[in-house]
Amino acid sequence: MQRDGTGSVKCSHCGATMESQGIEQFRVGGTTGGWKLLFGEWAELGEGMLPMEVFVCPQCHKVELFLAGRR
Repeated sequence: MQRDGTGSVKCSHCGATMESQGIEQFRVGGTTGGWKLLFGEWAELGEGMLPMEVFVCPQCHKVELFLAGRR
């Protein structure tokens, strides 16, 4: 992650200041495929949510994700 003197996140592709789109929750873990059919909700016991802050470059439209609260 690149920052300028103000603490803003700079785009790693073009160098423009990226805009925060807020925090989104991403599902991690759990199972895929037929396991859910066989085991129902038990198949999702290992699933968790990971909060990620989403940044978008207004110039080149690159998207970058950072773990929320760790910038």
